[in-house]
Amino acid sequence: MTISKIDIENIRGFEKVSLTVNLRPNFTNILVAPNGFGKSSISTAFNCARGSKLKVDEKDKHKKKDTEVSKLSIEYDGNILRASSSSNEISEMFDIHVIKSNVEPKAKLPKINGFTVAKPYLEIPSLDLGPTFDKEKIIFDINKYKPSFGANAKVVPNLATRCDDEHLRSELLNVIASIDKLKQKKSSELFEEMIEMASGLGGTKASISDRVEADFAQKVDELPHLKTVFDVVMKYSQGNTWLDSAIICYMLMDLNISDRQNLKKWLQHAVYSRRLQSLKDFIGDINGAWVTAEIKETKGRVLVNFPDASSLSNGQRDLLYFGCNLLRTRETTSTKPCILLIDEVFDYLDDANIVVAQYFMSKLIDAYREDDRQIYICLLTHLDPLYFKGYALKRQQTVYLGDTSQKISETMRKVILNRDDTSWKEDLSRHFLHYHPDDCDISEIFNATYGLPKKHGKSHSFYEFLRGEWDKCIAGGGFYDPFAVCAYVRVQIEQCAYSKIQTQPEREKFLAECNGTATKLEFAESIGIPVPEACLLLGVVYNDALHRKGAIDQSSTIALKLRNLGLQSMMKQAINW
Repeated sequence: MTISKIDIENIRGFEKVSLTVNLRPNFTNILVAPNGFGKSSISTAFNCARGSKLKVDEKDKHKKKDTEVSKLSIEYDGNILRASSSSNEISEMFDIHVIKSNVEPKAKLPKINGFTVAKPYLEIPSLDLGPTFDKEKIIFDINKYKPSFGANAKVVPNLATRCDDEHLRSELLNVIASIDKLKQKKSSELFEEMIEMASGLGGTKASISDRVEADFAQKVDELPHLKTVFDVVMKYSQGNTWLDSAIICYMLMDLNISDRQNLKKWLQHAVYSRRLQSLKDFIGDINGAWVTAEIKETKGRVLVNFPDASSLSNGQRDLLYFGCNLLRTRETTSTKPCILLIDEVFDYLDDANIVVAQYFMSKLIDAYREDDRQIYICLLTHLDPLYFKGYALKRQQTVYLGDTSQKISETMRKVILNRDDTSWKEDLSRHFLHYHPDDCDISEIFNATYGLPKKHGKSHSFYEFLRGEWDKCIAGGGFYDPFAVCAYVRVQIEQCAYSKIQTQPEREKFLAECNGTATKLEFAESIGIPVPEACLLLGVVYNDALHRKGAIDQSSTIALKLRNLGLQSMMKQAINW
């Protein structure tokens, strides 16, 4: 079941936006968009939707328009779920968690010579991981049960010691609904029959167990709630006989009837104790040799207290905080599917820490899969997995946010895919994809071989085609070919350089001997022509577009870059320098 669309109104950078996403469950959905797109606005919208209604502070309203109504909706499995200031269908269906870097500036106010002097520092706020549970001892008296077995009291196990394993008690808490049902007539009468038989048999403890098992094993299997509890107890038997496990089930029923509160607290503490140890082990792995975060049980809450952020490396700080938040997500007791937004945490980790963080996410997905639950991990980032090879999860997909309607034209598709075809390779490179003052005519190859318009087969007409796509891009709001735009920028940069060369021999050398835009610009500088830095920097964009044969259909990645206003400003300067 996919989440196919997200609509946001009046939250942070979005006045009104509709995003097509197609998020898959139990996958890491990598949501890619350039800086300035509004990724943090998405995480803010979901963060505001964690309660029973959409609660958006004035500071998080679009342009702080507090009087405007804020809304969030998602399309899930074909149904629209909405959240507003009065209701929240999204949180009714999903658990929502948001992780973002959480460093806050603070100021200490020491007095120096009687004057208060503000001393700034960075603080990572304590992370609240939920309530504490006091250690609970089970109220259990084995002598209460021995008389029922007469001379065979030796078969009675000590539940307090046999159920001391925290894993067993954790699983028993998971099946407490089945323990509640053990008092039903069929199971309670079955216990009475087993006790009666066991009390009248002779022999060793093992032989008595074997005989009772032979008569009652099938009957236990026929009662679903009893079998559920019995299987959990047997899983951790460690030398228990079949009868030991059956009697422990009987004792659990009795304790649940006589003092359910004590039994439940005893089981809950085992879950809590395991959780606390898991946190301590995790933090122990991440902590440095001399800088440590600490787990503290304070005022009934479990808190992770972090050191001063300045004493941690950025990667260590972000990974530590990220990992603790993943643990908090994993331990959510709700059975609802979960939406987890991770806001640009990965953008600031080094390669090693990104690998570790991905391992944490894969374990989280495994935990949800094992519990037959679903989690929609949404990693918001500007790092495109197509080029950034740090993302290597087995279950991941890339979703490009924003206007992905821009598509490569057939002309640019065939030119880029087939640019090494010897019938036109040299002419394409020299006259079409780079600037040349002479008009080259290979229209027959364009049309007869590749079915393209003849007019595009004349290099100067091809430049006009590129110019038309550039104009549509800059005008905004229309459809254009982002690959053609990149080709236009490169051609224009080279034309500007050519026009500034004064002598014919140098112009001929520029055209004939300099291969590639970078080489042409280096030559221009070598003869005293100052080339703007923007012309060189833009090579990252136009070379990416014109040499990506293996990802020719990923037009959206190029289009998203071209939407960046700063990049557009650089391109406008570069084509007219």
